[in-house]
Amino acid sequence: MAFKDQVKKFEGKNVRVQTVDGTFFGRLVEVKSSTIILRENNGNNRTIIRDSKIVAVTEHDGDC
Repeated sequence: MAFKDQVKKFEGKNVRVQTVDGTFFGRLVEVKSSTIILRENNGNNRTIIRDSKIVAVTEHDGDC
């Protein structure tokens, strides 16, 4: 199963994304073929993460 198909089920939910550079929390806004876009919980900042940097994506309750 492709990266996009696996992560698409989390779209619109609060997630925790573990990468080689650290851990990010936020609402998964969009899934593209090689990137995901998060809207951070503490503001309107968007974070774009390349799939080559992602280690794991898990659903998160939203409380950091």
